[in-house]
Amino acid sequence: MSAVLAPIMLFIPGNSFLHRLHPLTKLAWIVSIMLFAFFMRNPLVLAIVTLVGICLVWLSRTWRSYKQSMRVLLPVVCALIFFQFVAPAYPRPWNPVVPLGPLTIYQEGVYSGLVFALMITAAATVALVGVMTTHPGDLFASLRRLGVPYTLNFMILNTLQLIPILQREFNIVLNAQRARGMKATGIGALVPSMVPVFAGAIERVQQLSMSLESRAFGSSGKKTSLREISARPIDYVLTSLAVLFLAGTIYYVIRFGTPDWSKQIHWPPAFAIALFFSAIVGFLALAGSFVLQFRHQ
Repeated sequence: MSAVLAPIMLFIPGNSFLHRLHPLTKLAWIVSIMLFAFFMRNPLVLAIVTLVGICLVWLSRTWRSYKQSMRVLLPVVCALIFFQFVAPAYPRPWNPVVPLGPLTIYQEGVYSGLVFALMITAAATVALVGVMTTHPGDLFASLRRLGVPYTLNFMILNTLQLIPILQREFNIVLNAQRARGMKATGIGALVPSMVPVFAGAIERVQQLSMSLESRAFGSSGKKTSLREISARPIDYVLTSLAVLFLAGTIYYVIRFGTPDWSKQIHWPPAFAIALFFSAIVGFLALAGSFVLQFRHQ
């Protein structure tokens, strides 16, 4: 049975260094780097963070799932670059770089477009690496040992698994339609597929509710877990470094403010035009690939 969509945001089993790290260590670094990315407004630094995240993806051997996940995000990034180029998220006056008919590319727009695109890409890359190398049960057990309420743990665990579950359900329904000779390709096949998918989701929620009640989910008392993990010395060292990194980032922002080099960097017109049209072509190509993916088996 062929799958229509490759799995995204799913735990990928492995034995890499990242797989063996404690979930809380990875969570600490994810939070630290994501906050650092959103505070940092230097495209060069954000590009370095993105490259480091891609190297971690390669080392953890989760490239296929990462690539499929980023295919969903990159059209948004390309659209963001386009709109920032013509309407920068900066107060006026804007400094024009080159006119393009009715549109004008601005100096601040090129800078903010690169910053926001790299910011989202860097944060998403680091978060995806953490999700794809962490077993949901290990994260649940780690948060439980920290004293996080079971209800919140359960919400986090189900949120991480929601997209892969719905994606798998769509694949099952589309393959079933194909086996019965029904239309199972093209965008039009998704609309009738939504009814059984959402009906199955509602039924799953009802079964899950009965399962939780039968297992006394909300009762007090000591709880046990199928998966038990322990931290190693390297986990304590890396977690401490993540906390120091986060504290240093917060101190820098409070002491010196959010770094912004938009006035110091001047973009050549050729670079601005190339990036502008690359964003348009990238958006159309990625959107077109989604359409073709549903037209062909």
